[in-house]
Amino acid sequence: MDEPTNEPRPADSRPPLVAAHTNLTPPQKAWSAYTVHALACRVCCDVDAGACGTAGELHQAWVVASQAAFRRLAGETA
Repeated sequence: MDEPTNEPRPADSRPPLVAAHTNLTPPQKAWSAYTVHALACRVCCDVDAGACGTAGELHQAWVVASQAAFRRLAGETA
């Protein structure tokens, strides 16, 4: 048989491209702020240094943003 096995697809059959630069969701932004701080903070990196107030505030901001996102997904008002 001389039938081609790898026929080229039509040019318009490709899926749409995804933008390389997209914005993060609010929970992602909050988690990013928390992790960036935690990786650079001397108090956060030292297990014997105690609690870091800034990390606690950033973590709480992430919790609030995540809970609001879950409420929106569930159809509740945020």
